[in-house]
Amino acid sequence: MPTLETLNRRIRTAHDLLGVVKTMKSLAAVNIRQFERAVASLEQYRHVVDMGWTVFLRMERPTLLQPRNESDVCLVVGSDQGMCGPFNESLWPFALERVAAAESDGKRQWIYWSVGEKVGAILSDTDVVHEVHFAAPGSLNAVNQRIRELILTIERWRSEKRMETLSICHHVLGDRGGYRPVFQRILPLDPAWAEERRRAPWPGRCLPMLGASRATTFAHLFRQYLFISLYRALAQSLASENAARLMAMQAAEKNILETLDNLQALFREERQAAITSELLDIVSGFEALGGENIAG
Repeated sequence: MPTLETLNRRIRTAHDLLGVVKTMKSLAAVNIRQFERAVASLEQYRHVVDMGWTVFLRMERPTLLQPRNESDVCLVVGSDQGMCGPFNESLWPFALERVAAAESDGKRQWIYWSVGEKVGAILSDTDVVHEVHFAAPGSLNAVNQRIRELILTIERWRSEKRMETLSICHHVLGDRGGYRPVFQRILPLDPAWAEERRRAPWPGRCLPMLGASRATTFAHLFRQYLFISLYRALAQSLASENAARLMAMQAAEKNILETLDNLQALFREERQAAITSELLDIVSGFEALGGENIAG
């Protein structure tokens, strides 16, 4: 049986761990709200960019590029840090399943990019083609830097004709808490997407005039489209990561509280046993002394 000193030390350690867990819960909850607000603000900006696409596409239907190679890219967005349960481990099987469903003839080569050390390690341990890796952003300021790196890489690969389609697999917040994986294709801008944007309702009676050439306007709109798509994916993934960490910390808090109850119950039991033992020793000593006096 552990001694009272050992039990007391374990109780103090459990209290310290409980304080850390509660702090991490608070940080995760604050981060979730922060990233949710960022995504909500982004949706307002996306609406403005979509209106720009509507004007651009209504004036003249653009010539969309035909497939130029047989390589597709899947960007898997995970996390750098742990303590978030099966956040990364559950994402990879989902990505494989959706990639298999997206292959129509099975002849196209899929190349995988990763964001986050955890999911990057998972990809490196498989037999897929894993060529590009990025560190996961830890804040909204870091998201902008990471998007610049992603866009530069995308533009380089497209100029080198190494990429035909780009899909993103990441987690989003669930409707009833928690998180769930999603898979969406970002590139190319196909005729169905262009027709949907062209037919989108316009709030006024007259379309605005373009102040720049069609090539310049398309280049700016295309970059904003990439920025919005990537920003949304990274921000939603960060919110989901914090939701996963919040769930993990809630489970840890429950376990710690149960352990504390058991330790405190055991401490009280051992303390009572020690007190009882001391009282018995005193009584035994008193009786022994009383017996000697009577004998004398």
